[in-house]
Amino acid sequence: MKRLAAAAIALATLPALAAVAPDSRLSSRYSSWAGSKANAENLVAGLQNGTTVMLMTSGPNNTRSLAGFTPPAAMSPEEVDSALAKARATLTSMGIRQPSADQIQAALVGGEVTLANGKTRMVQGAVGNLPDTVATR
Repeated sequence: MKRLAAAAIALATLPALAAVAPDSRLSSRYSSWAGSKANAENLVAGLQNGTTVMLMTSGPNNTRSLAGFTPPAAMSPEEVDSALAKARATLTSMGIRQPSADQIQAALVGGEVTLANGKTRMVQGAVGNLPDTVATR
């Protein structure tokens, strides 16, 4: 019985098993860009915890875009902010201000982005390509 209790205590204290609550300021900052509050919360929580991110956006003519990815590792709130800001800047530079779930995914983890004219462009993802030090605000 003592071994079982000790094992339960040891497992409960492992930091890798404990999920970090998402930073609500970050999700608020990116909710419009991400297409919804739920998408922004999923992005921030998944990036902070290194867990799967699921996104869904609505487009013209009642179309839906679904995307999902798992970041390579958990990130600090500052790294999450930097990655989301870089992804937004990348898409904005291509004329995309209200990205689809697929476009957000590509801007974060890399891949093809379909432009308004139907052409595609390869982008390097913002996650995993952050500077060694991240400036805080």
